[in-house]
Amino acid sequence: MLKWLAIIAFTGFVVLEVMAVLKLGIWLGVGWTIAWMIATVPAGLLVLRVAGLHAIFRIYKKLRLEVLPTQELMDMGMILLGALMLILPGFISDAMGILLLLPPVRWGLRGCLCMMFGDLLPSPHPPSRAAASGDEVIEIRADE
Repeated sequence: MLKWLAIIAFTGFVVLEVMAVLKLGIWLGVGWTIAWMIATVPAGLLVLRVAGLHAIFRIYKKLRLEVLPTQELMDMGMILLGALMLILPGFISDAMGILLLLPPVRWGLRGCLCMMFGDLLPSPHPPSRAAASGDEVIEIRADE
C-alpha cells in the first residue's frame, strides 16, 4: 500500500512540475524559462558545496566538544535536500529548494521534526562516562 502511495505522490509531483513549467513558460517566455532551469543547476551545486562544507565544519566542532550534533545533522540533511531540489529542473522544486535553504524555514522545520520524532532522537548531551558506569568520581586539585 505504501509503495503505491509513493508512486502516486511522485507521479502527481511530476505532473504538477510539468504544468508549472508550461504555465510559467507561457508567462515568462521560452528563453527565460530555459535560462532559469539552466541557471539553477550551478546555483544548487554552489550551495551544496558552500553550505554543505559549513555544516560539516559545525558537525566536526560539536564532535570535538563531545556533543551529539543532532541539529547540525538535520540542518545538513535539509541543505542537501534543498540543493538537490535546485538541481532538479522545475519551478516547484526550485521554490521548495530555496525555502529549505533559508535558515528560519530550517529552524521551524527542525522544531516540527523534533516535536514529531523527539522521543526517537538521542539527547545531545550524553551522560559522563563515570555516571554511566556507576563509578565514584574523585576530583583532585593541583594545590593539594
